[in-house]
Amino acid sequence: MTPSSELQLHMFNDASEQAYATTAYWRITHKDGTVEVVQVMGKAKVAPLKLLTIPRLELQAALIGARMASTILKEHEWKPGRVYYWTDSKTVLHWIRNDKKKYTPFVAHRLAEIGELSQVEDWRWVPTADNVADDATRIETKRITGADRWFTGPSFLSLPEEELPTEARSSVTSEEAAYTITTDDITDRMGCLPDITRFSAYRRLIRATALVQLYVQKLRTKDRSLLLEVSHIHDAELRWILQAQQDSFGEDLRRLRAGQHLHRHSKLAKLDPVIEEGTLKARGRIGASKTSTHSNRPIILDGGHPFTRLLVMDYHRNAGHANNERVTPPRGDLPEERTSPGHRPFNYCGVDYFGPLTVTIGRRHEKRWCALFTCLTTRAVRLELVSSLSTDSAIMALRRMAARRGWPQVIFSDNATNFRGADIELRNAYRAWGPELHNFCVQYGTSWRFIPPGAPHMGGAWERLVRSVKTALSTSLNEKSPKEEVLQTLLVEAEYCVNARPLTHVSVDPADSEALTPNHFLIGSSTGLPLTGPCEKAWRKAQALADQFWGRWVKEYLPTLIPRGQETRASRQLRVGDLVIVVDNTLPRNTWPRGIVERVHEGPDGIIRSADVRTRGGVFRRPVVKLAVLQIGRATTELRRGEDVADGE
Repeated sequence: MTPSSELQLHMFNDASEQAYATTAYWRITHKDGTVEVVQVMGKAKVAPLKLLTIPRLELQAALIGARMASTILKEHEWKPGRVYYWTDSKTVLHWIRNDKKKYTPFVAHRLAEIGELSQVEDWRWVPTADNVADDATRIETKRITGADRWFTGPSFLSLPEEELPTEARSSVTSEEAAYTITTDDITDRMGCLPDITRFSAYRRLIRATALVQLYVQKLRTKDRSLLLEVSHIHDAELRWILQAQQDSFGEDLRRLRAGQHLHRHSKLAKLDPVIEEGTLKARGRIGASKTSTHSNRPIILDGGHPFTRLLVMDYHRNAGHANNERVTPPRGDLPEERTSPGHRPFNYCGVDYFGPLTVTIGRRHEKRWCALFTCLTTRAVRLELVSSLSTDSAIMALRRMAARRGWPQVIFSDNATNFRGADIELRNAYRAWGPELHNFCVQYGTSWRFIPPGAPHMGGAWERLVRSVKTALSTSLNEKSPKEEVLQTLLVEAEYCVNARPLTHVSVDPADSEALTPNHFLIGSSTGLPLTGPCEKAWRKAQALADQFWGRWVKEYLPTLIPRGQETRASRQLRVGDLVIVVDNTLPRNTWPRGIVERVHEGPDGIIRSADVRTRGGVFRRPVVKLAVLQIGRATTELRRGEDVADGE
């Protein structure tokens, strides 16, 4: 090459699914007008194992072409007057000629480097048939000789410069254009979420989402020194929860936000859902519990959503693929006494009688009854044999139970006559007890509460255990009329069997802890055998066991009380003045007592649960499930003066 020769550098770039390549040629125009083409160097790489689109591979080829040209310009002693970059991808040319900030990070980062190494006007289009770099991207078996165009360059480089290929203008749309970030998009809690189908691990998904939010925060605050924090992780989890709920329960969320009732075929109809802080949660029956909000109001997720599947799999992996019981799904709210952990057993209890049971005394047969005390929190039972249904027997049974288990703070019972008498006797006993018993009993102030008459379902906590005790007795009571001592022994054994029943699901994995039972709170284990090894201090062992059992009670047993078990379709509540029919199964056929509601009583959840009804026979308290409204409101003003609202009419 002579000093008067014109020197140009031409870079050709191409890619396929198998590889991407670039090659460089000198185009030397001599003084006499002849053109000489000489190859400088070439380079090819195998396409990555991770599947990339063809436009992205073409962009990668353009990048190594720009890098190679930069190396030639820096290291070679020949300095060309102009550099041309050729590609047959109009998409890549479209990217290079537009603002790199519009595109996704993969494209934007490579465009930024190409912009630093080359000029936009130097990039040109070439037909695929004339792109010699295409030869290095094809897997072929033909022999390559020195006369091949890979070494000699494309034929058009030997033509005059005005005859070089030109690009026909066309509108090219880019699939890699990123969304423009605005303030409204940033405030959208479900925006900027990656494609969940590209993730196979929960933690990787959450971290990637958190990094996106961190980047958005850096753009907003213009502070590039911000680091990833725990708050970003929590925010990413919340965004995915909201997205999963929107995907699975979009129609239900729309109805709840509009104050409408859920469709009766909705999957959430039996969960009594509520929206708190934008998140869909199950209201359940344990709203009175003093435990954490997450236990009272668990978040609702669809088990078939990809986010839920990743979440469950993450917990499964954390448990060493062994614990299948770790991940689990509105009647009125349960009373606080059912959902308050940390108290001693029988601090809140219910009591009921069942019987009679016949015993043999000498040659005669006598009747006995059994008083069942159940702890409303731990579901333990205490059985006391009583000789009659008198008030005195009820008081003595209560004193025996309190002597062994401590005085209860609250006692619930049905509305039987003997319990009303016991309540009066108990209040009178407070006045008669001496100073020695004052600090022992009166300071706890046992409160006796009655469920409304005719509402046995409100006493299900002890009614169901009566059946369990009867079942245990039926397997061991071989005599029709055993001796009183034998019956007492059988009752104690039945008490032990009922207290050994599991409260939580029994895992089939032998490595898991045994299911929680009432005996864990009474005697330290389900069978009475120690659960832990020797401790230096006995009190430390007792405290450790108690903390362990109550922790499991909150995590394993309390969530099982959440579902209400029936569809909760809101209806008009009972009001004072409503004309109602009292449903009473004990009355003769075709007898329907009518009455007027004089007072209503709300439960802790604000729902009317019982009412005082005035009938011809007096004022009675009945549960709302036993009252059928005939006339809504102003019943007394609409009745004719002197008309008798009587039973049986």
